[in-house]
Amino acid sequence: MKFHYPFALLIIAISLILISWGYTGHRTIGQITESYLSPNAKAAVKDLLGDESLADAATWADEARKFPELKETANWHFLNLPLGLNFKEFKNMVDTMKQANVYSALIKAQETLKQKDTPKKEKINALKFVLHFVGDMHQPMHISRAEDKGGNTIQLNYEGKGTNLHSLIDTRLLEHRGLKYDSLAIKFNNIPKRKIRKWQKTPIIKWAWESYQISSKLYAEVDEMKSRTIGEEYYNKHIGMVEERIQQASVRLAGLLNEIYKDGYVSETSGN
Repeated sequence: MKFHYPFALLIIAISLILISWGYTGHRTIGQITESYLSPNAKAAVKDLLGDESLADAATWADEARKFPELKETANWHFLNLPLGLNFKEFKNMVDTMKQANVYSALIKAQETLKQKDTPKKEKINALKFVLHFVGDMHQPMHISRAEDKGGNTIQLNYEGKGTNLHSLIDTRLLEHRGLKYDSLAIKFNNIPKRKIRKWQKTPIIKWAWESYQISSKLYAEVDEMKSRTIGEEYYNKHIGMVEERIQQASVRLAGLLNEIYKDGYVSETSGN
């Protein structure tokens, strides 16, 4: 899909600087994923994206929702649920939820890629949605409460600067290293094979459940804080979680694409 809104693109470029798991995190995931793709999956990705890397394509969904014709996709990046659910309750609520969300959007995009008669243009968009939504599903604050907008209204002071719980997990902990996404990808891409096999066997609903469990703990920690001013201690306690979620998203994304294209990929010449 091509857009011709120069001013809108300028605004998007500026806003991406502020997004982060929508930029640094997503691009880190995209770059790590490339090293775990099968030959068939690599061929499919090359045909659909051309010279665009997975790292670059992984942020498209954040850009796309800014345009009027894709405005509805803004709700596809998260999943709002009350706290205190067990897995059975969690799964039932997700399965019966009428509003589109990151789980249902990922499943839909995955199915679009599997359909042989889907126009190439739709498959390109579907691939970019898959790249992004796997990442969003692994960001804990994207599977969280509606009343505080995924932690966006929970104010904190981190390293002397104001932030909120969502941005802290989304952005600030990654920024603490002072590394760009390509350097983060190198640093994070040290995943043992046993973990890769285990993580790739985990069903998609469990990816969301894992984030829900983590966000529940993050909320509880905030509730117990005597001061909303945090620093190095918080970073040391949580950066391992952030790193693991990025690793899990990367190998699971690769596993999902490898499964979709396990029987090969037939290139389509038409974009209609």
